[in-house]
Amino acid sequence: MVAINMAIEHEIACAQDYGLGAEVQALGLPEVLSGDFSALLTRIKTATADLSGPIGMHGPFIDLPHYSADADIRAVCRKRYHQAFDFAEELGACYILFHSQYNPIIRVPKYRQMYHEGSLTFWPEFIERADNIGIPIYIENMFDDDPGPMCDVVHAIGSPALKLCLDIAHAVIFSKLSVEDWIAAYGSNLAHVHVNDCHGDSDDHLGLGMGSLDLAGAFERLRATDQPLRYVLETGDHTEVSIKYLGFEKAVST
Repeated sequence: MVAINMAIEHEIACAQDYGLGAEVQALGLPEVLSGDFSALLTRIKTATADLSGPIGMHGPFIDLPHYSADADIRAVCRKRYHQAFDFAEELGACYILFHSQYNPIIRVPKYRQMYHEGSLTFWPEFIERADNIGIPIYIENMFDDDPGPMCDVVHAIGSPALKLCLDIAHAVIFSKLSVEDWIAAYGSNLAHVHVNDCHGDSDDHLGLGMGSLDLAGAFERLRATDQPLRYVLETGDHTEVSIKYLGFEKAVST
């Protein structure tokens, strides 16, 4: 699949040319959600309608600590997450994805417990909505330096509608653990993978092979799980370079 976000026309063209699906990310940006997004939604819906691959929805991910003790902050989070579900239904998405929102910079003893308990309170409403429309929710690592908090939440909720997404670059940049450690920690809850390249210190979203990540090693370890994983390229203007790196050929029109 191809992420539709940083270079929309190029990314959609790549999905069309290579017979791939699309994960819509452009509708999750705060500057989009706080304005009139109707034209962008229509544009993306039209452009993705004839793709041969699946459609996914990446929800909003900036400034949304869903576990906040402030009820007004939680209300904004609920509003934005429900908007993402509205988009998912409009686009016919087969899954929806959100970031963990865990902030490892907060070195307060009770923070992890607050995150855990707040997450257990927040997620059931959205798991119910996901169940009602028949799609899973994936939780993605962002600034997380440890998969533990995410894994604990998913395990405690114990719903087949709540699984995990591994962003390989995020794991390398923000964690001292190996990608292999992350895969092992996710275990059977790993369902989705975000892929791009970088040099290990900044989330550059480079094309595959343009950075220094051990992508071949990561792919080998992911294949070894024998789980039916879905992969999404988050490489912007470098998406066709990335597709060719993976050895895909253009789809043949009939």
